Amino acid sequence: MQKEIRTVCYDDDLHLEAYRFEGIVQPFPNHFHDYYVIGFMEAGTRCLSCKKKNIQ
Repeated sequence: MQKEIRTVCYDDDLHLEAYRFEGIVQPFPNHFHDYYVIGFMEAGTRCLSCKKKNIQ
């Protein structure tokens, strides 16, 4: 079993949350955000769907 790492940091000056996930192998249910979300992947793949269209 691969170890999962979840780290959360908050910057008071920027009012910004930063999340770091490593080894997460779970599908996320359909959902949306009321704010901007920026993702960065160093390795691996992720499938994204928007308005029932798959984006790769």
